Amino acid sequence: MKRIIFGLLLVSVSLIASENSISLEKGAALYIKKCAICHGENADKTPIKNMKPIAGMEAEKVGRILVNYQNDITEDDLRISHGYNEIMVGATLYLSRKDIDNIAMYVSSLKK
Repeated sequence: MKRIIFGLLLVSVSLIASENSISLEKGAALYIKKCAICHGENADKTPIKNMKPIAGMEAEKVGRILVNYQNDITEDDLRISHGYNEIMVGATLYLSRKDIDNIAMYVSSLKK
């Protein structure tokens, strides 16, 4: 009986961990749906003149930029360097923190 309970506990912990883990597949799907129209399928396009493509950018940096847009924060140096854009505020509005993490990891996995 102890083995069965222990086994079920391990399965439960594994399922919880997999639900909370970052998914490049989910990030790719969200990126294509929300971001590719302006940034290109491979994140190699720029919607603003003199902006560098976001492909390969550090995940933490992408995440911080997206959270700042989502919360309409303009004081952050990262946000200022990428310009203020109302479209980005709207595009990030309904993303969960997990969605943002997934997109950030996906973008960082792309080649520059």
